[in-house]
Amino acid sequence: MKLIVRVNLFLLLLTLLAGCGPVYKRQYAFVPPKTSTGKMCIAQCGSSKQSCQQMCAIKTETCRLRAKQDAVIQFEQYKNDRRHAGESIDKELSYFDHSSSCDTACHCEPAYRECYSACGGEVLQKDVCVAFCDKKQ
Repeated sequence: MKLIVRVNLFLLLLTLLAGCGPVYKRQYAFVPPKTSTGKMCIAQCGSSKQSCQQMCAIKTETCRLRAKQDAVIQFEQYKNDRRHAGESIDKELSYFDHSSSCDTACHCEPAYRECYSACGGEVLQKDVCVAFCDKKQ
C-alpha cells in the first residue's frame, strides 16, 4: 500500500514539474515578394483576410443572438412547466444561455499566410518564450 502511495506521489511531482516549463508563442514575419504583381497579389490576400474576419464576426454575433433568443424561449417554457407541475423555479435564464459556444476559430490567419506564400512572399515563423522562460536561454 505504501508503495502505491509513493509511486502516485512521485508521478504527481513529475506532472507538476512538467507543467512549469516554458510557454511559447508562435510569431510570424512577412517578407514581401519583389515583383509588383506579387505585391498586388498580397494586397488581395489582405482584403480576403479582412473579409474573412468581418464574416466571422457577423456569424459569431448572429450565433450569440440566436442562442440568447433560444435561452429566453427555453426559460419561459421551463417556468411554465414548473408552475403547472406546482414545482419551484430553481434555474435562472443564464442556465439556458449557451451563447459562449459561439466563440469558434475563424482560421483567417492561416489562410492569409498561405495566400501570402502563394503570391511569392515569404512567411517566417519563430517560437518566442512568453512565460516561465529561463534567463540563460
